Amino acid sequence: MSNLEMREFEFELLSPPNQVRREPRDARIPIRDLVTSGIGLGPIPFTKIIKTNTMVHESNRLGAAGVDILTPAEKLTRTPPLRKALDGLERVSRGPGESLVNEIKSLFARINLIDDMIEQAEILPVTGPNGERLDPSEAEVRHDAQRDVVASETESGSKKHLIRRRRTKAKEIGLLMIDYPVFLLAMFSLLNVSVRLLFVGDGPTIIMAVTAAIFALLGTLLFAYLMRAMGHRHRRFKNADGGVSALGATKHRIFVEQIITIAITAAAAAVMAMRIVSDGVEAEAPLTLTVVLAALFAVLVGVSGYVNYMSEFENGSEEVDRVQHLAAQLARRTASINRLATQRSLLIEEAGARIARLHRLLTKAEERAIKTVTTCSAEKAITIARSYHGSTTAVPTPSLASSTFSVAKEQAVQLAAHHATIKSRIKD
Repeated sequence: MSNLEMREFEFELLSPPNQVRREPRDARIPIRDLVTSGIGLGPIPFTKIIKTNTMVHESNRLGAAGVDILTPAEKLTRTPPLRKALDGLERVSRGPGESLVNEIKSLFARINLIDDMIEQAEILPVTGPNGERLDPSEAEVRHDAQRDVVASETESGSKKHLIRRRRTKAKEIGLLMIDYPVFLLAMFSLLNVSVRLLFVGDGPTIIMAVTAAIFALLGTLLFAYLMRAMGHRHRRFKNADGGVSALGATKHRIFVEQIITIAITAAAAAVMAMRIVSDGVEAEAPLTLTVVLAALFAVLVGVSGYVNYMSEFENGSEEVDRVQHLAAQLARRTASINRLATQRSLLIEEAGARIARLHRLLTKAEERAIKTVTTCSAEKAITIARSYHGSTTAVPTPSLASSTFSVAKEQAVQLAAHHATIKSRIKD
């Protein structure tokens, strides 16, 4: 290289006499921003001017501008709102969150209790027609077998198992109550009760009248009960033609009972007839009219007794009673199981609604806590402090580490999983 070329190279390396080399300068907050922020116009929050200045100087010292973690000064700036957010999570977890968890667990306990009750109801024995204890499956087998026998015999033309579709028990017993006034007047005559002294208020007469009324009522009710009880007893020996068939001593016993029933009915009819005849003669009524009315009312009393007797005798059979008894026992068992299953379904739905409410509560609490940090003035101060260094790195998302809140979230997940498990048992 020639001397000229060397001189030209050295000249190029020399700085111009008017050019001054400058070192990079530290970031600082413009005076204008300090003034406007001091009067509340921003960009720095009024209460965070000093902390913003501290964070700017810290970044100058550490050279940490633009990093994706918080510097110590930034952490200190964020500490108050972060503590406030964590306190909010703690309050939700220990307050309404814990209450909801306890309520859901209580519902699950009730569901488990109902499950045990359903299992017990399914295996609980039922009472048979003769007072025996039967397994539910055995009771169903007996019921179906006897039901088929009754249906088969009825289809074959048997009248043994026919039942009355409309029960008129109250009307039939009420029909016999028309005998009460006649029996009452008969007892008044027997006990020599004076109606005139009764209305006057004579003590002994009132006592005798009450006695007569009681005996007349007992006689009327006992007559109705006896007719229906005899019809029910004799129904056990009813044959396919609707008659009574029995063998040996049973046949003689039934015959005696029928004679007694007829005699009682005849006696009641005779009381009616005699009372009408007595009153007719005393009133000097025409003899023919008196006899006809006495015979008519006597027949009515006898027919009313016969109707009560036959209403029980013709209403089904012993086999029908057994079928009805087993059907009632099985229906009661099924209704009990269905009622428990309905209660279980309602509790499951209620538990599901409260679990959903718990999840919404925790989600809203977490969103509110994050919003408490990210929208506070401290977060704005951190962001503006980074901007003075020319950093566009986003401020890290706050870490809300709350052990109580974490436990509440874990419990919510476990309760939801358990709810799905017990709900699937309904489909099974």
